Amino acid sequence: MFGYIKADLTKLSKEDTEHYRTVYCTLCNSLKKNYGVFSRYLLNYDITFLAMLKINTAQREEECVEAVYCPYKMKRCNCLQSYEQVFLYCCAVLIILAYEKILDNIRDEHYFKKIFYLILKGIFYRKYRKAYQLYPDLGDKIRQNMILQAQTEEAASSTDRAAHPTADSLGLIFAENDTNSALYRFGYMLGRWIYFMDAADDLKDDIKSGNYNPFISGYSAQDMEHILNFSIGEAAQAFCAIPQGAYTPVLENIIYEGTNTAQERVLKGELK
Repeated sequence: MFGYIKADLTKLSKEDTEHYRTVYCTLCNSLKKNYGVFSRYLLNYDITFLAMLKINTAQREEECVEAVYCPYKMKRCNCLQSYEQVFLYCCAVLIILAYEKILDNIRDEHYFKKIFYLILKGIFYRKYRKAYQLYPDLGDKIRQNMILQAQTEEAASSTDRAAHPTADSLGLIFAENDTNSALYRFGYMLGRWIYFMDAADDLKDDIKSGNYNPFISGYSAQDMEHILNFSIGEAAQAFCAIPQGAYTPVLENIIYEGTNTAQERVLKGELK
């Protein structure tokens, strides 16, 4: 995940904003409890979106909120004491993705940057093993797709083929390996949108460096916008087939408002 999945807080009610922050803080607390203090630095709003979606589709539990002291904010923050399995899953996913990204960077980088990522690999290896042992099938699928992603880009494949490994990984994460569900379709199309967002965001840098980018040849700004609109539109359509719940207003805000804001900023070159 790349940090594009955020809510537009200006269009959320006070209650929904509090829900959003509570889930974020619960993930932070769960990361510390299960994987140590350093794992908190991996936390992002993409995984918060996943947690809210999984809670919406999970078996209903009575929400129990407890105030937990946060050393970063230096105050007590609300954390959920329910949906423990959802937060355990999301934290494991975050650790697995982070570790695989470290391995990917080791393959790509040179000299001092490579040394830096080798150090990170040592720091996160035991955390990764713990997360992998909880969800080995998912961990294997994500690793296979990371390798396939590199191979596909090295072969300078078509845009659709290039986006598939990332999209498939997100689909599997959202649906927990059930490729026939609406959750898989939603995650797949959202992952496709994220891949193309990152490509659009990196386009100028990739032209200078010569790195692979699916938009580097023959794609106008209008073409990129069309591909992005199609991907997020298909994701939104799949979202309608997913069971709704208490967090639906926040999820809808992210899908319809937050992604639109992020996309506009990327196409205008405002994020890099």
